[in-house]
Amino acid sequence: MKSESINLLPYSSTEAPAAQSSEETLDLGRVFSALRRKALLIVAITVATGALAGLRAKLSPPTYSAVFEILIQPPTGEAQVASEITGQPVQSNDTLLALDDQVRILTSPGVLESVIEQVKAENLPICSSIFLAPAPDSANGSDLGLDPNEACYRLIRQQLEIQLTEVASNNNNAPASRIFRSQVVGSTPAEVQRIADLISQRFLEYGLETRQRDIQQGIAFLDEKLPEVRDQVDSLQRELETLRQTNNLITPDSRGTQLTSQINTYESEYLNVLVELEGTLNLYESLQRQLATQPQDQAVSPVLSDNARYQALIQELLQLDNTIAEASTLFLDSSPDLQALKEQRQNLLQLLAREGTNAQQELLLQLEGLETREAALRKTLSSLNVEVDSLASVARQFTDLDRELLIATENLTQLLARRETLQIEAAQRELPWELITPPTLTIEDASLLRNVALGVVLGFLLGVGVALLLDAQKDVLYTPGDLKRITPVPILGIIPHSSVVETGYDEAYLLSLYQTAIASGSRRAASPLSNGSSPPDGLHSFREAFRSLAANLQRVNAESPVKSLVISSADDQVADSTTAAYLAWAIAEMGKRVLLVDADFRFPHMHNFLELPNEKGLSNILAGELELKQVIKRSPIEPNLFVLTAGSATNDPVRLLSSSKIQQFIAKTQGYFDLVIYDAPPFAEYADASLIAAEASGLALVSHLGTVKSAQLEQALEKLWISKIPLVGLIAKEHASKGALLPIG
Repeated sequence: MKSESINLLPYSSTEAPAAQSSEETLDLGRVFSALRRKALLIVAITVATGALAGLRAKLSPPTYSAVFEILIQPPTGEAQVASEITGQPVQSNDTLLALDDQVRILTSPGVLESVIEQVKAENLPICSSIFLAPAPDSANGSDLGLDPNEACYRLIRQQLEIQLTEVASNNNNAPASRIFRSQVVGSTPAEVQRIADLISQRFLEYGLETRQRDIQQGIAFLDEKLPEVRDQVDSLQRELETLRQTNNLITPDSRGTQLTSQINTYESEYLNVLVELEGTLNLYESLQRQLATQPQDQAVSPVLSDNARYQALIQELLQLDNTIAEASTLFLDSSPDLQALKEQRQNLLQLLAREGTNAQQELLLQLEGLETREAALRKTLSSLNVEVDSLASVARQFTDLDRELLIATENLTQLLARRETLQIEAAQRELPWELITPPTLTIEDASLLRNVALGVVLGFLLGVGVALLLDAQKDVLYTPGDLKRITPVPILGIIPHSSVVETGYDEAYLLSLYQTAIASGSRRAASPLSNGSSPPDGLHSFREAFRSLAANLQRVNAESPVKSLVISSADDQVADSTTAAYLAWAIAEMGKRVLLVDADFRFPHMHNFLELPNEKGLSNILAGELELKQVIKRSPIEPNLFVLTAGSATNDPVRLLSSSKIQQFIAKTQGYFDLVIYDAPPFAEYADASLIAAEASGLALVSHLGTVKSAQLEQALEKLWISKIPLVGLIAKEHASKGALLPIG
């Protein structure tokens, strides 16, 4: 039976469970679900972090800062000449430098050296202790042998911050301006103000120094370049003069225009001759073909149509044919008069043939004349083309030299003009940079609101991280998507959480399916559905979920339907009763004969849940004490629904389920019923479900979302694979109804 049932199922436990992909994609739904479950923890961490940030801001001492802004104007006119001439970016062309490079240059020791000297001369507090201290003793390592100027530079650099930004120009062709905002921070206002003044003045001086240096570099480059350009102009002029004298030309353009006009004229005449030659040849061939294949009086060539003598003979022939036709009605063919007329007609045909031959000779003479003219024109064009080719080479040399001379002359003119411009620019002392905002002293207290906001953001991120970490460590499966992430086994159905069922609303109806009567005094109150009212929405969706589960189970394999099914839980120490009970009811409702069997011999609870007697049941049948018909019970409401409790036999469950009796029982019940459902203990915890499922058609694992862990599900799937037990699929329960989750033991 086992080997037959394996082939019935879409998923067989003979195949190893698919391992999780090592590169899983991020499941946003799973992440949001985890965050929703840990919302209180995230809020607590966020509030605590924001409070600590606010407390720190409240206790922080104030700091003083002086801020100034300097505008670096883009180089205009003369200031760009040096960079354009050399072809390389220079320091004065500040818009060519990267922002980070510009900041690095402005804060370098070479630029700030004069500031350090002034601080030393004025004995400002920031570096006074360094310059007044005795020489550092490198032996004891007190100052690590650091130079006082270097130490003072580091202190000033630590208190200086520069932010450089670009300002787009209105003119798309003009480079962008730059504004850098500098901030000097310190503990005393006077010192901060003075250092900011010194640094701002030094930056303006540095702008002028770099501008003058670049201009001098441009002038030096021009002085070196001008002799070379002058020599190039002289050399090109001499080469152009030699080319004109050698080829006896002023310019190749005039001779080229003359040759082009002649070639165009001859080519037009040559094409006309070719067209006339081809037309005459076609007329000659057509006339020759007609004279050779058709009677002389039926030739229709255009040449003959234009021949007056030929047309006169044709008319005379037509008149003679009419005369012969009239005479043939009066005379016999042997008549002398008729014979004379025919002889006259034959003479006319000979004349027509001679005229056709003459027309053909005239066309032949025209062809010979046209061929002679075509050969003469072709020879003339060939000689003109040779002369054009020779002139093209000279013209190319002439054009190249003339263009190079023009470029060299323009370069020489531009270099002279730029040298004069740079000399004028070098005489100017106007500052190229502008101090648009002088150093302004401000007191900066730690912003309470900003620190609290940053603390809240940081706390929220920290809370999210902790929540996700805790959720990952807990490793609980909460959604059907989590089940699909663990295994490719199909999910047969998803049973929703129903607070109506959980509060006992539907319990009386469920009990009535399996009991013959419900005593009003000892039983629970009757279900409100007994009066014919419709079930509430929660109960309706709960029942519909089991109907969908039943339908899916019947469609697992339509050719070989499942005859016996074991319902077991993937959770450890958790039993499930309502799943088997409601599934049996849903399938019976579809017209199938269903037997519900309580196969949990260790901790039987279905008889308690359904309030049925358990003195006789499956264990008594397997022990050989009773027969099936003596213990089976039929539902009074649903005639297709039968139930069999666990029984009271005290034999070892494993011994009972390992005997041949269980095989006989399964085979026998499958013959009586359309489907037999076994409610078994947890699969991973006990061997009972494995022993029954090994002989049944298959097994369905119930996974209680919110309690089952991925390790438990993986352990159950691995056990199924080892046992070669056919697995029909998974049943996901979002939440357990009242009495469904019962602890074992």
